[in-house]
Amino acid sequence: MPMSDVNLTSGNEINGLRSLVLDNGLLRVVVLPEAGARIWQISYKPLHADLLWSNPHVSPARQPLYASYDDTWSGGWDDLFPNDDAGTVLDCELPDHGELWTAEWDAEPFESDDAVGAFLKCATPITRFAAEKILTLRRDSRLLEIQYRLANRGDKTFPFLFKLHPAFAVSTDHRIDFPAMTVVREAEFPGTLDGAPSRFAWPYAHSASGSLDLRQVPDAASRAIHFFYGTELAGGWCGVTDRRRKLAAALRFDPEVFSSCWLFATHGGWRDLNVAVLEPATGYPFKMQSMIENGRAKLLAPGETLVTSVLFSVQERLDSIGGIDPGGYISPARDAAS
Repeated sequence: MPMSDVNLTSGNEINGLRSLVLDNGLLRVVVLPEAGARIWQISYKPLHADLLWSNPHVSPARQPLYASYDDTWSGGWDDLFPNDDAGTVLDCELPDHGELWTAEWDAEPFESDDAVGAFLKCATPITRFAAEKILTLRRDSRLLEIQYRLANRGDKTFPFLFKLHPAFAVSTDHRIDFPAMTVVREAEFPGTLDGAPSRFAWPYAHSASGSLDLRQVPDAASRAIHFFYGTELAGGWCGVTDRRRKLAAALRFDPEVFSSCWLFATHGGWRDLNVAVLEPATGYPFKMQSMIENGRAKLLAPGETLVTSVLFSVQERLDSIGGIDPGGYISPARDAAS
């Protein structure tokens, strides 16, 4: 296919699920509307690189509203709303990881002379929100543009968490980058950072056993597990770099909306999986009641709407990420660390 072409097709079924495929010769994006409008894969075609992780043991499938997220997590990029941990908020029994990832979304593809995309929408069955996202892929672009819209159609002001959940395929060739930030560890999930301070400056975790550079992805044989919240972000971005291929993939987001960025990474330590999930989030911690009590939950009154945009950018000839500008250009980090 010529590099200037942009195509939108109905792809092959994936485990019985309908797929939409956006393709511009540089990026190929596969979406599963019937499984939470999950972005199942983003592939960088010049290097034949699949950037998102898929669970080798669990296939994507339709799930009931109150399914266990961990037990059914197949990978890709989910969007989580209005909570993480299951619990009760304003007399609403919220399911594990929220209402969006199990929803069957309506999907309307669109195309123009220089772009293809999909308009996706659903209504949350418990909290009565209207959720929309628009995916756009333009000709000759290494950017996937995503616009989100969340509207409160209920009759009460609702506190919520909105969190992006892209799971990246990683190896020891990869480096993880965030802007300068304060790491806040989750006490309930110490993982292999047990012994490090409860708060410290990214990227070094110091403990009695030494100093750990969290930018470096460890070997899966390490059995490492990292779970923490990145707070006080110096910028609205995060990403990973395959240093062997010199290929970076980064997200740019509005830090006024996504005021924290979580990391969940398991390198053999949880269910023998090797994956890093970089999670721009509107608040923390994962327990909703604690988020509310500490004033970190966002609120939408009846009739109010949250609109925000995210860029997913892919760029060659990089071995680190130091930022991403409004046009999607990724700059390298200033340090020379491996």
